[in-house]
This record gives sequence, C-alpha cells and structure tokens, in this order.
Amino acid sequence: MQVRCDRGNPCGNCQDTKSTCSRDRTVRRIRKCVSRQQRERSRSLRLQSVPETGVDEAEASLVERVVSSNSPKSNVDEVYGAISRGPLYDAQFTIQHQLKRLQGLTLDRRQVLESALCVPRQLLDDFGDSAHPNGTSYQIEEQPRVPSAELLAWMLKDIESDRFGPYVADYFRHISKATLKHMGLSLLRKEASPHDSTLYTVCFNAMAFKFHTTTMNMDNDSDLLPELQQSALQYRETAQAALQKIPMLIPPSLALLQALLCGIFLHQGSGNASLCWELTKSACRTCIDIGLDTIVLQGKATEEEYYCFMWCYMLDRNYVFKLGRTRCFLDIQLPSDTSVNHRPMGELLQIYVDLARVQAAVIPYLQSQSGSEDASLHAFKGSLLQQMQRIHERIDHIASLPSPWKGLDIQTEVAALKFAYHSVMTAIFYLFETHDAPRKPYLQSARQELSALVAMCLSAEKQSVVAFLHWTILFYPLTAYFVLFCNVVATSDTADFNLMKAIADCLNHGGTVSRPIAQLRVLFQKFLSLSSGFFERESGGDQTVQVQVQHPSYPVESPFLLPWGENGTAFNQSMLGVDGYEGFNVQETWPFLAFNDSVSFLDGDVN
Repeated sequence: MQVRCDRGNPCGNCQDTKSTCSRDRTVRRIRKCVSRQQRERSRSLRLQSVPETGVDEAEASLVERVVSSNSPKSNVDEVYGAISRGPLYDAQFTIQHQLKRLQGLTLDRRQVLESALCVPRQLLDDFGDSAHPNGTSYQIEEQPRVPSAELLAWMLKDIESDRFGPYVADYFRHISKATLKHMGLSLLRKEASPHDSTLYTVCFNAMAFKFHTTTMNMDNDSDLLPELQQSALQYRETAQAALQKIPMLIPPSLALLQALLCGIFLHQGSGNASLCWELTKSACRTCIDIGLDTIVLQGKATEEEYYCFMWCYMLDRNYVFKLGRTRCFLDIQLPSDTSVNHRPMGELLQIYVDLARVQAAVIPYLQSQSGSEDASLHAFKGSLLQQMQRIHERIDHIASLPSPWKGLDIQTEVAALKFAYHSVMTAIFYLFETHDAPRKPYLQSARQELSALVAMCLSAEKQSVVAFLHWTILFYPLTAYFVLFCNVVATSDTADFNLMKAIADCLNHGGTVSRPIAQLRVLFQKFLSLSSGFFERESGGDQTVQVQVQHPSYPVESPFLLPWGENGTAFNQSMLGVDGYEGFNVQETWPFLAFNDSVSFLDGDVN
C-alpha cells in the first residue's frame, strides 16, 4: 500500500500506517536551505541604499529576464545566496576543504576549525536584521541631475587627449565619444524617449562621475576638492537611481548594455556584489540578444561594442570563478587574438583579460577536487602555471614604464594587479592540490596575495580604502585568508598569524563601511580569537606586526571606483617575517615545468 507523505518530520502518515518512510531527508534540507536563501535575498534587498520599491522592481525585472531565458529559479536563488554571503561563503567552503586535507590534527586543533565553520552562519544571523552600516541613501529624483553642457564639452575634449594615459583611457572606451555626445545632448535638449532617457541618464551621469574622480586624482586642489567630490557623488547617485527605473520589458540594445555595465561599476564600488551579479547576468544576456558576441568574434565590432563585450567576458568569468560554478553565463570561447578595427587595448586591461582567460580554463574544475592528479591534469596545471608566469613577466614590464600610467598611481595599481594575479594563482593551487603535494607553493601564493592586500590598504585613507576593498576582497575569492587561518591553527605559524593581524588592522582603520566589509571585520576578529589561543599557551602571548605607514594626499574616490586601486605607498613585505615573499619565479618554484615547455597554453578558453 502506498502512503502519501505529509512532509512532516517525522512523517505522520507513515507513523499512522506503521510504514517505513522512504523519503530522502537530504532533499528536504536542501529545499529548506533554498527557502532561507530566498528570505535572505528579500532581506538583503530591503537593506540596499535605495527606497525598497525601487530596488525590488528594478532587481526583480533584471533577474526575471535572466531566469526566464536561461536558468531554473532554484539555481538562481542558490547563486544569489552564495554571492550575497561573499567572503562568508568562501570561509565555510575553504575550511571544509582544509579539514579533509589536513592530516594528523590534534583534537583541540580540529575542534577549533570545526568551530570556525559556525562563525559565518552566526554572522549572517547577527547582521541579518541590522541597519546598513553605511547609513547612506539616495533618492530617485523627479528631476534627476544632468551634467551641464560645459561638463559635456570638457569631457569630450579631454577623454582621448594626452591628459590621460592609455591605461586610464581604456576605462572610458565602452561608451564612445560620439555616443556620449548623443546621450548628453539628447538629455539636455529633452529629445530622448522615456526609455532612452533612463538609459542615457545612467550612462551620462556614470561617465561624468568617472571623469570627475579621474580629474580629481590628477589635479588635487585641496580648496576645490570637497565641492568636486560632492558633485561627483551626486552624479553617481543620479546614475544609480536611474538604474532602478529601467523597465523589465525594455528591448535589448547597446545602450541598455552600456547602462548595465555602468551600473555594475558603480554598485561594485559601493560593495553591492549581489546586485552586480544580477546585472552581469543581464548584461551577458543583452550582449547575446543583440548579437554582440558574433560581431566581436568576426572582427566587425566597433570600439565601444568590443569593450562592452570584453567587460561582459571579464565580469562573467570573475563572478563565476568567485561563486565556484562550473559554467559561465556568457558561454563563449574567446580566441587567443581577436581582430579589431580600432586602437588596441592597453596592456593593463589586456592583462586582466588574460587573467580572465585563465579563470575560464579553471572554471570546469571548480567542483572536481579529487585529491589525485593524473598525467593529463598534471600537464594542464603545468600549462596554466606557464601562462601565469608569462603574465607575471608582463606585470613586471609595465611596472617599469611610467608614462602609460598617467592619471593612475603606478605603485598601487601594480600592487592591485599583483593581488588579482596571486588570487588566481592561489586558486590554481587550491583546486589542484593533492593529498601528497607539498604545501609550500600553495601557502606562498596565499601569503603573497595577502601581502599585496596589506600594501594597498596601508596606502589609502579611510573612505578610499573602503571603496577599493569592494573591488578586491569582495570581487575576488578570499580563499588565501582562510587558507592561512587553517595553517595557523594546524601549525601555530607565527608569521602567518601576524599577516592575519595586519589585514584585520587594515580593516579596522577604515571609516564608514558597507555591510560586507563590516561582516569581514567581525569575521577576521573572531578567527584571530580562535587561533590566538595556541600562541598564548605556547609562548604566553603573540607577536605583533610593525608597519610604517605614510599618508599621501589624494581624493577620496578612485577613478570610477576602478578595480585596480588608489594612490599609495609600498609595503615592506619583509616586515612580516615570512620567507618567500620577496620574489616569484615559476621555473624555480615548480621545477616540473622544465619538461613541459612543449605544452602550449590555450589558444582559447577551456570548456
């Protein structure tokens, strides 16, 4: 006799008939988890720095358009929940992985790691109903602020002039001068349709914000700086508010894609990674709907079309890489050399594109950590490391050429680039770590990544470092920190503990912070408390890190909150007392690559 399960726990119908309940309890737990993620998502939307009705309508429209054309709703909710947790998700996943890998742990050390698994969930509960730490908001104005005709003329004159170096100019090229002029004049003359007016408002004000902040970085007039900053922030708020008004049924167009990309840049700079992931999916769908992928791969794209496509490619790979998914939303194989009919991309942005290629190659392996390595996997890892070595050499090369960096601080930009580089490198070792492999290269890469992060944090003032952190520890996986935490618990490594303290101190020196950064502050302090007990028992105290900090003068905002840093000074990594921070050479660190020179790396992405 078949008994209908009433989904109870225990199942009442099965008990009444004295039947064995064959329902899989795991299924129920998964559904319950998804339901909680849905509640957290709704709660997160209420905490955004905009009126609730505006965010719900805009974000629901963007998500619905992606879901209806690509993914089941449950999968989207799972992804949304993961990225809304950000580094808290990284912490749980990394510690679980390390518990399986670390052998011979004493009972007390294993208990500490198991206790650490509960910390992220506790933080989610503690922060769930709290007010947004920023305390900032913007209103959807009836008459949005539109940049003046004078500013439009100034922007058109300077964007592609010698005033900015080629590396800065690359970040304006997703909207051409001709398009910017058309958008600006249409708004000033009130000639645009309601839909176009919304898109143009996002793009025009976002470009004005980026132009303002770039100019402030170059011309640091202390008397004018507060007014310029206030004006720039008003442009940003207008762009963000207009983004919430994009209707669900607006037809796909290049202008829509440009507005979505502008929204991603602005909201990632504000720490809203959850919304950025939804915007990225919408941008990728729009890219495909208007056939931009085909046009670019055929070499027929205009400059702005090409840059819009490449930004979609990079953002998609990075968010998927951070989430641990195994398939990109923009499922396209990018050739090693895409022909263009315009000026080539600058080397700085091209390096980030090549890092995205490596991420694309690793993505299929994100959920296949077997703990063993066959010959083909060994060769694949070797080819990845060879490519990363070539990227490292290119980073060193552009760091020695100051002229292209005009408008950017070369020292901090290079440090930020190395942080991104070592984030990918750490992930490669993390994914392909075997049970019997030595841990030195893996840990060394994690230490180098975190050292670069400390260097960047120490170089900026309070609010600028917060904006920059949104493009680093909230944009890339923070696996390195949790790897070091596990190593500290397992080995009582003093140098790694000091590095963890240095990063926690950097976050504590910030000013008003976003909700994710506030969570990180608490998370890092709790992890320090968990690991400090071993040092107190062994040595009666812990050692501290002494860091010399200089305070340069520069504006609060970086150029359009770009993911590559603020102005700043260098950080002496030797202060950490850790061997192996000073240099990096793949051939010396991993000798097995010497026999693998014949392995060429990826003419395109690995799918």
